[in-house]
Amino acid sequence: MSIVSMRRATLIGSRRYKRDVLRQLQAAGVAHVDTRNLSSGEPHRDHVQLLEALDYLLACPQRRRLHWPDSRPELRPLLREIHDNRSQREQIQDRLTLLHRHRQELLPWGEFEFPEFDAIGGQRFWFYLVPLGQRHAVTDIALPWVVVNRDHRQLYLVVISPTEPAPEQVPFERSHTGGLSLRAMNAEETSLQAELEQLDAERYLLTQWIRYLAGQVAQASNADALGQVERASHDDDDLFVLEAWVPADRIPALESLCEVSRAALVHRPPEPGEEPPILLDNPEWAAGGEEALKFFQLPGYRSWDPSMMLFFSFSLFFAVILADAGYALAGGLLCLLARPRWKHSRTGRRLGNLGLSMFGVSLIYGVVVGSYFGVTPPADSWLDRLHWLDMDDFGTMMTLSIAVGVLHLILANAIAGWYARPRWRALGYLGWVAMLACGFLLWRSTQQTIPAPLFDTPWPYGLIAGALLVLGFSSEAPFDTWRHRLEHLTGGLTSLAELTQAFGNALSYMRLFALGLSSASLAVTFNQLALQARDGLDGGGTLAFLMILLLGHVLNFALALMGGVVHGLRLNLIEFLRWGVHGEGRPYRAFANKEESTWIK
Repeated sequence: MSIVSMRRATLIGSRRYKRDVLRQLQAAGVAHVDTRNLSSGEPHRDHVQLLEALDYLLACPQRRRLHWPDSRPELRPLLREIHDNRSQREQIQDRLTLLHRHRQELLPWGEFEFPEFDAIGGQRFWFYLVPLGQRHAVTDIALPWVVVNRDHRQLYLVVISPTEPAPEQVPFERSHTGGLSLRAMNAEETSLQAELEQLDAERYLLTQWIRYLAGQVAQASNADALGQVERASHDDDDLFVLEAWVPADRIPALESLCEVSRAALVHRPPEPGEEPPILLDNPEWAAGGEEALKFFQLPGYRSWDPSMMLFFSFSLFFAVILADAGYALAGGLLCLLARPRWKHSRTGRRLGNLGLSMFGVSLIYGVVVGSYFGVTPPADSWLDRLHWLDMDDFGTMMTLSIAVGVLHLILANAIAGWYARPRWRALGYLGWVAMLACGFLLWRSTQQTIPAPLFDTPWPYGLIAGALLVLGFSSEAPFDTWRHRLEHLTGGLTSLAELTQAFGNALSYMRLFALGLSSASLAVTFNQLALQARDGLDGGGTLAFLMILLLGHVLNFALALMGGVVHGLRLNLIEFLRWGVHGEGRPYRAFANKEESTWIK
């Protein structure tokens, strides 16, 4: 686990060959070019149409087998055909939605057809909704009327009049039924459904061009990226200069590129005031921690990579909150069943490995606490011999949770101090390690049956020594002048003020025990409810037993998953990173060609 070392590279070449050099640089994919201050402008209309067409075909529920046809169509007619298919489908779906809504409004009025206007002497039908509370007012209407239906809320009233009645004549809300009957709407809906099926069949046939369109989108994206990098270079009449960040191990590849592309290369390490982009290097089996870390923030370039620590600690915290071997087996099985879907992408493989680690550690912890879907193994069984922790021992479990929290914070400061050496700032981190460790041990000594006198133990002295280290060495400044020493003292006072926050952060790890206990208690409760239903019901007891078990444990499993993910990430990404990682970096994004496969989901 490490943050990849970067070099500041400067390419210098003839402006005449600038585009060729940048194309070769894009093909190599080794450089990060800063284009943050450049306006990307409005995307090209053809690019937008390509993306819309590709997204439309990718959203098709069924696709043809992807292949490279021998003959490919012209791009513009193909885009026009896809656009027409999409527009017609949207229009038909909108009309079907309106018909469905209108039919629901018309159903209470029943099946009817409006007669010809002249056939009824110029009379018209007016439809009104009458609340049940006002039904007695219907008898006061002087015009001809009839109630054709009623439900639990209102009456459906039809009034006959050549013109719309005034509110004084019919004081109710009018219903606009339109001119279509139910029979006509059903016929139109049937016709529209047939047209929609035809369009769906055409869309299915068009999915054979997904790979072709993905390649066109990739080419358009590459062209846009190339144009941005061209604008990022500094040009004069004869030369161009392009500055980029390059991983140190890719410098030889860049030097080889410059030898054949008529460009000169100068590179140097980052200067103290510069912040290179962050590229993390982790083994693939543990890189799920890197993905979770990037979701929150990247560390600063001069900090350290906590991905591996997050991988293991998140798995442990999730296990403590899940606290059941049966749930761990069920979750691990779901991960394995989902593997064919997530193994196709690099991020999916990484997060899948993290999920397997989480449920693997949960299985071990569930065996240790002796919980299998809320059932404790029988006494003297081989599973009972592996039951080492009792969830009902509140004192031990609370102490263990706080100990895990203190150890987590100690590791954060210890690793940060290791990476801060040989600067004086490392002693400040060491001071926090001493204060956290001695504070916890001092608290434990006061919990003994016969507490020892306070200053007969070494822990108060360790607390004082740690506080002095924090007070004197909590600044990044050197220790050579009185001004810098005063900065250390000021920084130390500010840092010591965070002692209450350290205390609160350590206690926040009690949520591990609290959530784990609630998960285990809910599992036991659902088991008891299921047994009571089985024994208390004469008929259907077995069915109620199975339903309560199934629904109860599914609900508890979902709650435990949510709590394990949310609170496990919180303890790592807020408490741990706050003490161990300083600064925030920006991601390394290589100036590279995109493959068409990246657009095929």
